[in-house]
Formats: sequence, structure tokens, C-alpha cells
Amino acid sequence: MKNISVIIPSWNQGQYLAEAIESVLAQTLKPHEIIVISDGSPDDTRYVTKSYPVKYIEQVNKGLPSARNTGILNATGDYCFFLDADDMMTENCLQRITDTIAENPDADIIAPSFKEFGVRDTNVILMANPTLEDFKTANRIGYFSAIKRDALLEIGGYSPKMTFGWEDYHLWFNLLSVGKKIVTIPEVLILYRVKEKSMINESNLHATELWTQIYKDFPNLK
Repeated sequence: MKNISVIIPSWNQGQYLAEAIESVLAQTLKPHEIIVISDGSPDDTRYVTKSYPVKYIEQVNKGLPSARNTGILNATGDYCFFLDADDMMTENCLQRITDTIAENPDADIIAPSFKEFGVRDTNVILMANPTLEDFKTANRIGYFSAIKRDALLEIGGYSPKMTFGWEDYHLWFNLLSVGKKIVTIPEVLILYRVKEKSMINESNLHATELWTQIYKDFPNLK
């Protein structure tokens, strides 16, 4: 059985963090470990984590890519699963992912479908096993995916150049460009919180700059 490290970065999300951690602790198949990274968070993130059996790491604020990379470097599982502090897992999430890994040993990325909640209430069922070509027109999976730690280390993790967001989109291009494989799960396993103001909304305002950086790093995409 492959071990999964759950990595939860947090910046000013202390009000939601307990729910995220508890959703991981409630899994029918327990994680190898839970790592919470405070990216210089000025709120009560540190105090929330004291109530739970997690590995807690603090760093000065460097942005989400850096926080996730800190998680990768400190993880000891075979796979890293990234969960934001305001999202949650359904109780069978890690079991279904582990079963999918067993059925697809050549897969490097296991991506579950998800349910949006908050200002939207929508189930998002992923397309089957997207390839690099599919990503050229849109991001096809959520950031909340299980990824082989060795594959992440091979490419150097998330790019700190993606300062306005889309760091996961950039990561998929990076992994797929070196031949890594995605397998999706057509079952809702993640609850994704949609807020009036969120990082994705800010990122979309910088779409031109973000695409420019992606094309600069992966010129073969054009």
C-alpha cells in the first residue's frame, strides 16, 4: 500500500483550518501524516494546529508555491496530497485514491472530482485521464490531487514564478511535459469552498501575465 502525506498550507485561513484537518482525520483510510504549513499567517493558524496530531511548520510569507514546496520537502509519504485550509475531504477520499493507485500503478497524478460549495453549489466531474493536449485550452483537474513525491522532486516542485496564481496549472504542464500520467476519479471526493473573494478570482485578473510565464517556461505548448 502506498503512503499519502496530506499537505495543508495556510495563510489567513485559521477560521476554516480545523474543518480541513478534521476531514483528514476522519478518513476511513488514515493518511501517512498531515503537514500544516503556516506561510507567515498572521491569524490563529498556529493555535488551531495545537489541538491536532499534525506536523506543523512555520515560514515567513513566500506565497503558496513555496508553502507547498516546503510540504513536499518535509513529507515522508510516497504521494503528496495537497489540501487548502478552507477545503475538506469526503470520508472515503484517501481510500478511493489508494484503490485507484493500486489499479493504475503507472499513474503519477490521481485527481478526484469535487463539489463546489459556498457561493456556488456544483458538482464538477472530471474528464477521463486528460493529456497535455487537453490542458492547452483549460485546466482539467483540481490542485487537490495525489502526486508521486519522486515526480515532484524530479521537476523541482511548484514554480515560484507563478506569483499571481495558477501554480497548479503550471505544475501540470511541467509534469506532463516530462511524460507523467494523470488518472482521474469520476466521483466527488473533495469539498471545494467557493468564496466571493478568493485567490482564483485574483489570478484570473492576471491571466495574460500567467500565460506569458507558462509559454516562456514551456515554449513547445504553442
